[in-house]
Amino acid sequence: MAEANAGNPSSKRSRLAPRPNEKPLRVPKTAEIIADKIRHDIIAGRLKEGDSLPPEAQLMETFSISRPTLREAFRILEAERLINVVRGSRTGARVHEPRVESVSRYASFVLQSSGVTVADLYEARLAIEPHVVRDLANKSSKTAVKRLREEAQRLAEMAEAERYAEFMVGIAEFHRVLVEVGGNETLHLFTRVLQDVAAQFQVRNLSLRPRDPVEQKKSSRAGNRSFEKLIDLIEAGEADAAEQHWRLHLINANKVWAIDMPLRDALSVSD
Repeated sequence: MAEANAGNPSSKRSRLAPRPNEKPLRVPKTAEIIADKIRHDIIAGRLKEGDSLPPEAQLMETFSISRPTLREAFRILEAERLINVVRGSRTGARVHEPRVESVSRYASFVLQSSGVTVADLYEARLAIEPHVVRDLANKSSKTAVKRLREEAQRLAEMAEAERYAEFMVGIAEFHRVLVEVGGNETLHLFTRVLQDVAAQFQVRNLSLRPRDPVEQKKSSRAGNRSFEKLIDLIEAGEADAAEQHWRLHLINANKVWAIDMPLRDALSVSD
């Protein structure tokens, strides 16, 4: 029976026919195909930051396409912040490598529009960093420890100078560096997005709800002592103690910052 159906054209059509509620396949536009080709060259490193694409006339000839099609491809890549087209310039479009900042900005919009709370944001950090700390302590890398001590020293100097807005951004940077030296690039990307949004919230919160200077100095010093203890535990290779310490640090920090407020409200509170 199967062999009989195999030779039946109507049977083949029925298997290829769209299923109920299934969207038909869409053939990409020529502009999308051209944009994909240029995008792939940027991602693969064949086109680097600051490079200029060939002039429009040359690209039109290379791809055998019209000027409107090429410019539509450029608009796609500009929207992705992979190129910058200067109107009226005689040079080609300027290439930009993918940036985490662009991802962070868009991710912030997605999180805000999804109704995500500030607490949800900080809970995600709690799910990532203790694992990274344990891994770092097991490796006990001198290079990682040196980098973390440099960041901790920078934070201590900010706190002593009472530059608290910078200190808030610096804390976010410490968390980012912590995951960066851990060596997992995927977790590092996620953390950079999380910390960028968290820094926006913390700086805005501090500017709208200033804390008592004495209390601010006291808490910043306590935070710096916690950072130093973490680094000491990592350097000593005490994985269990390092993970436990950092988990408690994050839980305590979350009691201060992880408020149950939609992120969009927290980032748009007016004076």
